[in-house]
Amino acid sequence: MATDIASTMVILAGGHGSRFWPISRSAHPKQFLSISPSGESLIRMTAERVKPLTSNERVLIVTNHLHEQLVREHVPYADLICEPRPRNTAAAIALAATVLQKKDPESVMVCLPADHAVTNPENLRRTLSEAIELAASGDNLVTIGIEPTRPDTAYGYIQRGETIGDCSFKVHRFFEKPSAERALQYLEAGDFYWNSGMFAWKVSTILKAIAEHMPELDKSCQRMSKALGTTSESEVIDQEFNLLESISIDFGIMEHARNCLMVAAHPYGWSDVGSWDAWAEHFPTDANSNVLNGDVISIDNEGSLLYSSGRLVAALGVKDLVVIDSGDAVMVCPRQRVQEVRKLVDRLKAQKREDLL
Repeated sequence: MATDIASTMVILAGGHGSRFWPISRSAHPKQFLSISPSGESLIRMTAERVKPLTSNERVLIVTNHLHEQLVREHVPYADLICEPRPRNTAAAIALAATVLQKKDPESVMVCLPADHAVTNPENLRRTLSEAIELAASGDNLVTIGIEPTRPDTAYGYIQRGETIGDCSFKVHRFFEKPSAERALQYLEAGDFYWNSGMFAWKVSTILKAIAEHMPELDKSCQRMSKALGTTSESEVIDQEFNLLESISIDFGIMEHARNCLMVAAHPYGWSDVGSWDAWAEHFPTDANSNVLNGDVISIDNEGSLLYSSGRLVAALGVKDLVVIDSGDAVMVCPRQRVQEVRKLVDRLKAQKREDLL
């Protein structure tokens, strides 16, 4: 199903998955966890499902230098770019574009998070093919919108504008994660989509956008470009990343650019697996809607998630509770508050509990 358009699949794998603490840690983050009965990791599944669109030589993973060996184990055929320190998606995409510019500045780069789930890979590839064609047709910054099925407050939203094709539109505006009331309004309006965090654009187009909207990042890209392939490459990239602002591509570029287009996804069963609650959706439940993983005893529980990494987890008479035992830490919270788990990680950071991060 490879397209005739030269395209590179850039998989962004620099995150730490703090909402999956205590299982997800800085040394072994969320993208290396599995939601598959086969045991394949999220990052492996991401790479495998887009291979029909390109070749192994055009799969590029941007990751933290701490995870280089893990990435090579999970996706051995991919090329790697290792960031010296995390600086969010704008810096990661800029570095990838700077590297790809040396090879083919007019090729299309498709940016994909490493830790999302998809149940219909064929429809994903169909959607990405349309995004690639749209990106190649001009100086377009193309994003993928997911038709919402519920008023979800965990996702950013995209409001579509003028129709330009069967499933493609100009972007009217991006919206950040809404309140429950506003999320319901978006759902009822019918012209709002979940922001999938997936993008397609020509290398030259995203570099132009960086120059226009993030001039300091552009200067760093130029300095890194000059150093690529020289003995000072690692030193220069390290220096630049030390200075760069940590900001997402959405905040840095997409919300300011006027050449943003959106492809409405052919339904491909997308989930950003953004919390323990979302993780649980990929596993079977017992008769009382509990998800049980590992050495677990459950009596008279309802709608709960019990996860053991080794030692016994036993629960009696609880409802809508999440209990995650990693062996050296236990996390307990109501299911309706799983999006807040990162608050615990922030507290651990404040207490300098590096052993648990």
